[in-house]
Amino acid sequence: MDKGAVFPSNWQSSSGSAAIVLVTDQNYALPTFSAALSADQHTKGADTAIRMFVVGAEDTWARQFDEAVAGTKIKVIAARLPQLAELSPYHRDHYLPPIALARFWIDSLLDAGVDRFLYIDGDTMVDGELDSLLASTPPAEGLMAAPDFLNIFMDEVSRGKKRDLAHLEGIGCRPETYFNSGVIYASREAWNDIVPVAMKFMVEHPEHCPASDQSALNHAARGRVTMLSLRYNYQSEHMMVLDPRRRGIGPAIWHFTGGPKPWNTPGWPWDESFNRYYCAAEMRLHGSTIVTPVPPEAQTRAGIAHRRRSRSRMTWVYPWRKITRRRKILHLLADDR
Repeated sequence: MDKGAVFPSNWQSSSGSAAIVLVTDQNYALPTFSAALSADQHTKGADTAIRMFVVGAEDTWARQFDEAVAGTKIKVIAARLPQLAELSPYHRDHYLPPIALARFWIDSLLDAGVDRFLYIDGDTMVDGELDSLLASTPPAEGLMAAPDFLNIFMDEVSRGKKRDLAHLEGIGCRPETYFNSGVIYASREAWNDIVPVAMKFMVEHPEHCPASDQSALNHAARGRVTMLSLRYNYQSEHMMVLDPRRRGIGPAIWHFTGGPKPWNTPGWPWDESFNRYYCAAEMRLHGSTIVTPVPPEAQTRAGIAHRRRSRSRMTWVYPWRKITRRRKILHLLADDR
């Protein structure tokens, strides 16, 4: 096991088959493929499959990836999910398209021989080994995920605290166990037990699901979540407080939450170096009909404004928050629960 891997002491090695799973639509195929390339570079196990499912695509369109994936463990598959249209009206996250809900149907998409999977969002970059995690057995009845960024400022006085507490109360979760759904490690059996509860809750209580699938999954999996170290899901809000590499800590998965993404507008906290797999994906797909997704201009402006405002406040208005948040982040990076 890599000395940087952080796992609970009672974890056991698994002998079944594992897969890394990414689910997207045609619009977000390029960044998702770059995430798949980064995962391929950091998984050495020959029996680990990497499956990128493109919902709504035709087989002929997916075949554009055939040459690009040669020599990798990646397989790009056109997927049909008619059920997605039925659930999409209950989607409440204004910053994500309904395709984010497609992760609910991972079991129906995966190969029959796979017994556990690591799901990663398409706006991630794998930068450390994943074999140690994939060789372990996920919880028999739950899932593994890292804390959401909300965890680092819930004890602070702020305008949004009342709203965030109402959200957590509505889904029955505590701040310290609320997880980000961009990286999830689970067995298919446990996933199939959790997902129906999440979908039912989302349909019956959309008002409690401002983060859509993330809200619903947190509700359905409450009490059955094993928290991963932040090394497996280091998000933008964390990076705005601390670049862990300056402390000699290398996250296994960077997560470009919010906007702008580094391939759209590189800059603090995600500089051009975080585009290396995206550039590799562009080169491999040169000549294809796959294009760079263009985010709404208003969304990009809002994202840049939020980051500038956060940086200014932590520098000039609430400088102590940077210190306290760094302490929390360092604890969560080393957490082996």
